[in-house]
Amino acid sequence: MRWCAVLLLLLPATGSAQDWNGDSALALARRAIDRRAQAAVDTALRDYKAQAHGFLFFLGQFGEGLTEPPRLIKADQLELEVYWKAPALSKQRIIGWRDRTELPTDINYHRDHLGIVQNNFGRAIRLGEGDEVRDVPHPLAPGGTEVYDFALGDTTAIVLSERAVRVVELRVRPKTFAQAAIVGTLFVDVESADLVRMAFNFTPKAYLDPQLEDVSIVLDNALWEGRFWLPFRQEVEIRRRATWLDIPARGIIRGRWEIDGYRFNLGLANSWFRGDEITALPKVQRDSFPWRTPLSAAIQNVAEPVRENDLQRVRAEVSRIAGRRALTGLKRQRLGARALSELVHVNRVEGLAVGAGFVWRTPNDGFELRGLGSYGFADRAGKGILAL
Repeated sequence: MRWCAVLLLLLPATGSAQDWNGDSALALARRAIDRRAQAAVDTALRDYKAQAHGFLFFLGQFGEGLTEPPRLIKADQLELEVYWKAPALSKQRIIGWRDRTELPTDINYHRDHLGIVQNNFGRAIRLGEGDEVRDVPHPLAPGGTEVYDFALGDTTAIVLSERAVRVVELRVRPKTFAQAAIVGTLFVDVESADLVRMAFNFTPKAYLDPQLEDVSIVLDNALWEGRFWLPFRQEVEIRRRATWLDIPARGIIRGRWEIDGYRFNLGLANSWFRGDEITALPKVQRDSFPWRTPLSAAIQNVAEPVRENDLQRVRAEVSRIAGRRALTGLKRQRLGARALSELVHVNRVEGLAVGAGFVWRTPNDGFELRGLGSYGFADRAGKGILAL
């Protein structure tokens, strides 16, 4: 049985948000680290099976300044069986999968985009099968207080059907932003020191794909059987930009998951977890999954908030924690042109003309300096323009 939250009350914070590495913050972080290690060997929870209901959206954002809402290009709906066994075995099986394409695309997702995050990422955070993010230290892994700074935020009371749970916000940032790390907030159960929620982005060093602009992740856990904080709702947003042609376009992958139907201590065999973590039934079986509603109706209430970019609040909080430091994976100075015609073109005056450009941006694209130069072989003249 999951205990459902029915009321949220914000209480005075027990420490200053600016008090990094205060005694109370470090004490709570160390308790959470110890509790996480203990939970992995808790004999009361040996294994479980659950159901995951998910959507993957591929969106495009276009236009100067990228201020227009993203457009939905492709939507996928997935149904998964989720298995877990102590201390950290995970298996997920796709039993239903359907999709709808709004605009032409050849998007292919990494395998781990097709499933949920188990074990709150374990000791190290990995995404995109290691192509996007790999080996980023978890702030609540052993030694986390040596890698990260911690500060207390607000205390929240979650009123459940049988008792109230006090949850403390724990802000986290790396001791040095030059390393691969996360920046964000953790919410920790004051009594048990269990991790209830994570909301974070990464430092630029964490991004391995040069096209990655940023990645935002929110993991919400729920209390099951009055004791176990396990996955309940998850959101991931991955934003990409072109690296050589500086066209005002952004590709966005958004994943949304809800997890329920937990069944505990089934006696799952280790052999069940062999092979890839995320697998799929044959297509004919996936296609025959008994969906309750048409796909268009299923995505209607989910796709609209996606277009509204509702993870912006997570990025805003991360920016406040990071201060003036840029968290984008894109280079601030790079060669760039808005169109192929700026690189090479032909006209009566210049004849064949070749060009090149550069762009320099401040963090969060707040200010931009752009330069473009070209040379015409017919008029033997160089031209240039500098714009803010």
